[in-house]
Amino acid sequence: MTITCSIVEDEPLALRMLESYVRRTPLLVLHKSYLDAELLQHDIEQGDVPMLLFSDIRMPQINGIELSRMLPPTTKVIFTTAYSRYALDGFKVNALDYLLKPISYDDFAAATEKARIWFEKEEKASQADRMLNEGLATSQVLQLKVERQTVNIPVADILRIEGLGDYVKIIRRDGSKTLSLMRMKNILDMLPQDQFSRVHKSHIVRLSEVTSFDKSHLTIGGETLPVTNSNALVNQEHNKTKTTLT
Repeated sequence: MTITCSIVEDEPLALRMLESYVRRTPLLVLHKSYLDAELLQHDIEQGDVPMLLFSDIRMPQINGIELSRMLPPTTKVIFTTAYSRYALDGFKVNALDYLLKPISYDDFAAATEKARIWFEKEEKASQADRMLNEGLATSQVLQLKVERQTVNIPVADILRIEGLGDYVKIIRRDGSKTLSLMRMKNILDMLPQDQFSRVHKSHIVRLSEVTSFDKSHLTIGGETLPVTNSNALVNQEHNKTKTTLT
């Protein structure tokens, strides 16, 4: 794996040294360097954050401890400082490590290894959660009243759902259709929220099967449907883009 990192350090020589350490470390990719902590603060407020931050603590613009509290939980911090008395404060904000100046490359590499272990554990946990969710979605079955019978419909088979007054029409991937006495809101609550969205008062769609869309229409399974809520579609497209770039 690779870890994107940034450095904030108000001493130019110290900043250059840390940059050279990053370049020596294949695991790390330098995102940005800052001599001015306020520039980093601005980027944080804009959502431009790395996976890992090497941060000085005692800086004229803003204290590194306070700066770390502005970061999202997904960004880990390794503090770099000449003052050992700040170590306890650093660990109080869940710093991954604390490097005391002058920093040797061996100490830098050891701290980076801690970061690697932490991010790999997080990635494995995320993968396990995704596999569990996918497994539940695959095995999940909707039990619906169809005339006087109960019919089981696997969620994985559902392409889209159309509202018809007090009824819903479930359209499966194979084109077959099932009509059940149920409200749209009730069936939406039974579906995985990350896979389906109500894009119109009369239409629920499987997001991954939408082939194209704009603010007023979408295409799914060769059918064109009206759209009044495109937020979920935009988010789905953004996630696809992020995955492709990654």
